[in-house]
Amino acid sequence: MTQLTINVPDEKLPFFMLLAKELDFVVLDEKKVVSKLSAKQKKWIENFSTALQEAEQHATGNIKLKTAEQLLNEL
Repeated sequence: MTQLTINVPDEKLPFFMLLAKELDFVVLDEKKVVSKLSAKQKKWIENFSTALQEAEQHATGNIKLKTAEQLLNEL
């Protein structure tokens, strides 16, 4: 396996990490990455990961999500 070092701007790191995690052939050393994230960035990644899991569960029929109309009615 080849090791690759990539420099990513801090504000783009959460997005890049999400993309990299979706590639089944990429192995991330998250110990180095997570320590550089702010609390706000870590929370964003956690929330986005949860949303992706819920979308996947909805696609497989395991859960039912609200419609856009239902969400708007709550406002």
